[in-house]
Order: sequence, then C-alpha cells, then structure tokens
Amino acid sequence: MNRLEKKLHDYFISSTEATRILNISKQNLNSLAIRGKITRVKKGGVTLYLKEEINERALCQDALRKKYRPYDFSRGVD
Repeated sequence: MNRLEKKLHDYFISSTEATRILNISKQNLNSLAIRGKITRVKKGGVTLYLKEEINERALCQDALRKKYRPYDFSRGVD
C-alpha cells in the first residue's frame, strides 16, 4: 500500500462501509449528506465519507433513533 492509499484508508470510507457502520440504507446516508449532517467527497465517480465523522455519528445513532423514533422502541422493534 503506497502513502496515498494509506492516507485514503486512514481518513475515508466508502458508502458501503458507512451504511454498514451506521446500520442505515444508502438513501438515508445520501439524505444525511444532503442535509449537511455528514461530509462526503465525490471525485471521479467515487463517493467517500470522513471515517472519523461516521464513527462519531455511530456513537450517537441509538440515542438519535430513540429521540426521533420512540415508537420503534416502545414496540420492541430494533
């Protein structure tokens, strides 16, 4: 792995990885980016997301779900 590939790997993740980490659909990921909740970088047909931002979002994702979708938790749906 050369220096550029290492930097890309250290700081960015693909949309597939981001959706897996956040446990959301690609449509939801796109919506977060459009609303300015997360940063995405598009270059040459590739869309990348800041790894640190996605990991931070993942930490608060459950709290956000409970706040904005309490009915999912009152029925026992996860």
